[in-house]
Amino acid sequence: MKLDSPKVTTQHSGPTENRTGPASVEISLRWGDVDSYGHVNNCEIVRIIEEARMRWLMSTGAFDGETAVVAAHEIGYLRPLEYSLDPVSVEVWTSNIRRSSFEFNFRILDDLKQVSVKAVSRMVMFDLTKQESYLIRPPLRKHLDDFCGDRL
Repeated sequence: MKLDSPKVTTQHSGPTENRTGPASVEISLRWGDVDSYGHVNNCEIVRIIEEARMRWLMSTGAFDGETAVVAAHEIGYLRPLEYSLDPVSVEVWTSNIRRSSFEFNFRILDDLKQVSVKAVSRMVMFDLTKQESYLIRPPLRKHLDDFCGDRL
């Protein structure tokens, strides 16, 4: 049995030319992700982008000690994502970095490297004790900015 690898790579083509470009995160599909229509269920798509988001955030240590909550998701389903033994590639980059919020952009590519899903998640830095938002700290801001591009 092949387990998910925490592989996060950087591609040099992407939404903007002067930035690092999107990161590519590989996520293995599970047979249980498939619904009665024979494709990956929409709820599982949210799980896939969550996993890609967390792997990307944790890959450099820039998110250590930080907390961000999801304020909104926008998801566009372009074609059915079917089960495959090969992991899907999820391209991840940021956009609209503000004082205490930013967006993640995702493209989920199937085993033929065709875009199946496009999604945007608005994140807000959030202090769980105080129950309020807080400013993005410099190390995280730099990490977000290095992968900043155009919004989907």
